[in-house]
Amino acid sequence: MPISLFLDARTTGPKLPHMLHALGHLARQWPGGYELLLVDDTDNESLASLAQQYHATLVTSTAPTLGERLNTAVAASQGRVLLFPGSVGQPLSVWLGQRLATVEGEREWDVAVLLARPQRPMVRWFRWLQRASPLDTFWVARTWFERIGGCDPQLDSEALPDLLERLRACQARVSIETA
Repeated sequence: MPISLFLDARTTGPKLPHMLHALGHLARQWPGGYELLLVDDTDNESLASLAQQYHATLVTSTAPTLGERLNTAVAASQGRVLLFPGSVGQPLSVWLGQRLATVEGEREWDVAVLLARPQRPMVRWFRWLQRASPLDTFWVARTWFERIGGCDPQLDSEALPDLLERLRACQARVSIETA
């Protein structure tokens, strides 16, 4: 299974059905397979049927932080590439289509980040020097995720930006992009 997609029920909130639908539709077009994992710490009984409807694996977690919930979901996954979508829309579809071509072959990156909003080149460069936004989409090679010990389990909304910062510090090849 080359790609694992992760959605957190708590942070996705009311956008969850839309994101499940959009990601499921998008992922069915990918060659090589995918798995969609939905992390739930809400005890919302309707999530089981929602996950089943979109062929997602429901991963139950009692963890209070996003970092710990994502680590639990990654441990339950099989993908060689881990995708943490920040938002779903046309820019994400185009960007993922470009990334998919490099999943099986030789990649020039270990981590790819799609910025939440397109920006002018100078603003992108300045943002590259700073921390990423939790709304950005993160695409991480599993080997690198495991090498640095995953997300910091103490962090909530900053878990993914912190992951990116630690990956950079460990010399992972990072590509910051806009669609």
